[in-house]
Amino acid sequence: MDRQDRIARLVDHATNPRYRGALENADVAMPGGGPECGGSVVVYLKGDGDGRIADLSFTGAGDTISMGAASIIMQKVHDDNLSMAEVLDLDYGTFVEELGSEVVGSRTRNATLGLSTLKSAIRRYLRERRPDTR
Repeated sequence: MDRQDRIARLVDHATNPRYRGALENADVAMPGGGPECGGSVVVYLKGDGDGRIADLSFTGAGDTISMGAASIIMQKVHDDNLSMAEVLDLDYGTFVEELGSEVVGSRTRNATLGLSTLKSAIRRYLRERRPDTR
């Protein structure tokens, strides 16, 4: 994919986001980011109780990079049927490369907002469902 294709993909996802909207009955609603850093999102996560993601969505506001990248990561998780462990293993640098580091430029924080908030949501989900071993 060349630079223009990567830009077009980000713009498409920012203007026509996939998996956008509050998820009813979510196990976790994790906020991330803030207006001062290019955007803010809330990731909604529903687990299946067996380490898999039953459903996933996001809401938010921000620039083209933060909103487009959040939509792209949501679609990737759905399309690739990624487990929670697989999402936690995703590398930020690799994700930025997939988006196009030349497109993202110095705004890697914006580009990884959705992914980092998703990882935080998964960690919270796993922490809250861990049996109490005291």
